[in-house]
Amino acid sequence: MFKQRVLTALLLAPLALLAVFYLPLAGFALFVSVVFTLGAWEWSGFCGLANRTMRAVYTGLTAILFGLLYILQPIALQYLFADTFTLTLIVAGIVWWLLAVALVLTYPRSQGYWAGRDWLKALLGWLTLLPAWSAIVFVRGLDYPQDTFTGGWLLFGLLGLVWAADIGGYVIGKPFGKTKLLPKVSPGKTLEGMLGGMLFVLLLVSAVGYWQNWPAVMPYWYLAAIVLAALSVFGDLTESMFKRAAGKKDSGVFLPGHGGILDRIDSLTATAPLYAILLALFGGFN
Repeated sequence: MFKQRVLTALLLAPLALLAVFYLPLAGFALFVSVVFTLGAWEWSGFCGLANRTMRAVYTGLTAILFGLLYILQPIALQYLFADTFTLTLIVAGIVWWLLAVALVLTYPRSQGYWAGRDWLKALLGWLTLLPAWSAIVFVRGLDYPQDTFTGGWLLFGLLGLVWAADIGGYVIGKPFGKTKLLPKVSPGKTLEGMLGGMLFVLLLVSAVGYWQNWPAVMPYWYLAAIVLAALSVFGDLTESMFKRAAGKKDSGVFLPGHGGILDRIDSLTATAPLYAILLALFGGFN
């Protein structure tokens, strides 16, 4: 299983980076739409939809919503606060993830609010995927008219942070993890793994700071990195919560050794809206 997981990661990471850096904006938006639509198919399995036809309807509606987002959101939006629609959607995503943290921390008591409401779980799926799509496309389009790679590097920074948290959690948590983080949600997650992920994230930020000659904003970078790393963990835990309630081990079988698409993008969907807001506020783009 571990070997299969590594081989899949070695294949997927270069493909993701090629898409981030070299696809034109329209092609990149389509790429993210396809990946997230596959995620919607997996999410439909959490919603108690009785058959594949109903799951296909939910997935098709999600694909249509991505198409509408492409029409409604400026594809190379430079100033987030100038577009009310995109700003509202991304803020809605942040609000949902704050609520998700509360649901995870109070699970299984919180299950009473949503477990029996399939329509609510379907809506929460859209609140997970649509704001993340909007945020990712916004970040990729930043400064695009002046430099087509700026947004790619910014998005690579988010991916690097999520990957560092995931790798650090595995490297430290697997051999040294003793203290269960939230065993009722995810028995495999440990406090040591979470702290290991944060350590790897801080090392990554330090490397970037060294490369950039230690800019004056480094304390803010560290603070933002810690918050985003913690949120990435809760992205994973939130999906685990829905999987546990649905009686599933993995969200799907699309990725050998990794489970489903959602198992790979859950941390990204959780962090992307906040990352986009932070860039809009402090990134110097206007």
